Amino acid sequence: MSEMVYDKIQLGTQTVDGTPVAATTVFPGKAAAPELDRGYRNPDEDYGIEDDEFAGRGAMGLRGASTSITGDVCDSDFMHILEMHHAGGISPTGTDPYTWVYTANTTTDTAKRKTIEIGSETAQDQWRLTGCLVDELTVGFDALEAPGNMPWTFDASVVALDRSITALTGSLSAPAARETFEGHLTTLAEGTVGTAFGSLSLLTASLVMFRYTSRRPWVRLPYGSASDVASAYGISEKSGITFEAQIKIGSTAKTDIHDNFNASGSPITEKRWRLVSSGSGTKTLTTDFRCRYRVVGRAERNGEAVYGIQGSMVKDATLGGRIQTTIVNSTVILP
Repeated sequence: MSEMVYDKIQLGTQTVDGTPVAATTVFPGKAAAPELDRGYRNPDEDYGIEDDEFAGRGAMGLRGASTSITGDVCDSDFMHILEMHHAGGISPTGTDPYTWVYTANTTTDTAKRKTIEIGSETAQDQWRLTGCLVDELTVGFDALEAPGNMPWTFDASVVALDRSITALTGSLSAPAARETFEGHLTTLAEGTVGTAFGSLSLLTASLVMFRYTSRRPWVRLPYGSASDVASAYGISEKSGITFEAQIKIGSTAKTDIHDNFNASGSPITEKRWRLVSSGSGTKTLTTDFRCRYRVVGRAERNGEAVYGIQGSMVKDATLGGRIQTTIVNSTVILP
């Protein structure tokens, strides 16, 4: 019997797209069933019978695998997800605390391919996905309520080159200390694009909720060979990041957000935002981006009217990309 209460997720970082590696760490979160699409095809042919599938004529083509992983944004683990989506090969600066910086949508593909192991204690229920990348990543927290707990969470859609039933790497353990970043301990600072991110003005006691969705349309690239597995990844179209937020209504928010959105003319006036979620000690999660507002309307949180914002992120010359995530922690993760 295969008991799902014993499920685990394990990760290892690859150096070659299609070459799996042994996992090096346990990753906290929940994974969906690892799926495999083998490119099934049944030719439409006439054999004088009414059956739509004729014996011996089906074929399998190029394969591709997928899963999804959801979880809390933790100081010691979230870097693995960012490596598969934004940028990989990042080394921290400093020594306890360590500072990790991930920039999205630069002009170079540095994302790290991972081997992901998923499964339970039963050998036939242990799955390996090879060459994993995250093609869509949603990060943020729900509207704050008291009492309640609205942590930063993520939802990562994972694409892979192949899936197999392979034994989980043994004797691995998750980091001993792990801290979730909390929505209610997150502040918002904003200002003009000419203001340094560290000098943006704090919009005190105003942030109600925040969430962004980043899309990188990874496409598997196969070539004629003896294999039915793609050998590399490419980008099929332009990437993009959108966000939504709820902000307390007030005079500063009206001037800096509503009136900015309501201004006439072209081009659109863009703004810089910095969100900082403070953990214990020196631990922080900082999210910097340059944004433009698409919608500023009236939303509701437990009977309170708030500004409901929808927008997109654009490349910022200082960041070198659309969004930059900085994590300060006291843990060095394995590659």
